[in-house]
Amino acid sequence: MNLIKTTLAAFLLLSLSTLNGAFAAPKYIVDSNNSVVNFSTIKKQYVVDPAVFEGITGSISNSGQAEININLSSIDTNIPIRDQRLKALFFKVAKFPQATIKATIDMKKIKSIRYYKRMEIPAILEFYGVSKEIKLEVLIAKVYKKKLLITSMKPIIINAKDYGVPAKNLVALSKTVGGLSLSEEVAVNFVLSFADKQ
Repeated sequence: MNLIKTTLAAFLLLSLSTLNGAFAAPKYIVDSNNSVVNFSTIKKQYVVDPAVFEGITGSISNSGQAEININLSSIDTNIPIRDQRLKALFFKVAKFPQATIKATIDMKKIKSIRYYKRMEIPAILEFYGVSKEIKLEVLIAKVYKKKLLITSMKPIIINAKDYGVPAKNLVALSKTVGGLSLSEEVAVNFVLSFADKQ
């Protein structure tokens, strides 16, 4: 009897381990070298300063659970001192090193794509310690058999105030550019390249 119990316990552990491994194994992995998130800050309502984040990681599971992580320290405005000011004064990267987007994607729709498909995906953006619902309007394209490309069709409008970013952060940043007023809202776009790992 003890032998039977031991055998059953071992079988259950092995089965659970296998199932956990299957669920944990990602279907698609972000190709960080070919993925970017960009936005523009607006000074005095007419001066636009573009910026990009290139430290993008993440995955999409077999069940469609997607998580995209944006390393806020990877910001690049082509002006190093501006990068440092954004990281230290606005994003406070020492405390909030990344932003995360989580969503569930209908994998049946992904499988049905022959070339490309436009989709609307509800998602959660975690930024500055706050989580809020956003809507992603994207174009998903299959590139060869092992690549997936997801690009924004419309920008995501992010208001710093909605995520609890203190107004003083923007004021401190404004002082570094001669006191020019800076918009609390930015338009965010992205290009995400995924490699099929299975």
